[in-house]
Amino acid sequence: MEIIAGIFTILGIIIGWFFTFMKFKLERKDKFRMAAIEKRLEAHQKAYAQCTKFIEVIDSRDETEVHKVFKEGQEFMSNYAIYLERETRKKFIEALGVINAYLPKFKYFSEFPYPEREEKFDKFIKEVEKIFDLARVILQEVELEPLVESTRIKQKIKDEFENIN
Repeated sequence: MEIIAGIFTILGIIIGWFFTFMKFKLERKDKFRMAAIEKRLEAHQKAYAQCTKFIEVIDSRDETEVHKVFKEGQEFMSNYAIYLERETRKKFIEALGVINAYLPKFKYFSEFPYPEREEKFDKFIKEVEKIFDLARVILQEVELEPLVESTRIKQKIKDEFENIN
């Protein structure tokens, strides 16, 4: 009889340890996931701020200002590219290409004779749309679920998990 009680005690300890270990792993994984989500959200917010600078510089005649904004965009990508969603990353690179290729646009367009200039301007307008696409994509990719619902769901899962022990 003592052997059976000992076996049940050992099984109880093993099962208890197993659930404690699994709870620890889940909590740890959740902490890492939440940290990654925070960093990703921060990166998208900074990408949106950079996008607004791209939009502001579209009408600039100041080559130095355009170059500064372009460099800021490159630096942003160096620091945050891995945190961006795939589509945002792609659109951001396209927007950087537009800034680099066309701005300041007055200097760019002055290099073409009039009939060709109009054609180049139409192409420019289509290319500038890529910057506005970037803004739309960023906002779509970071649409957040309401925090109240998320908190309630997490608490329900946590309560159910704690009832297992």
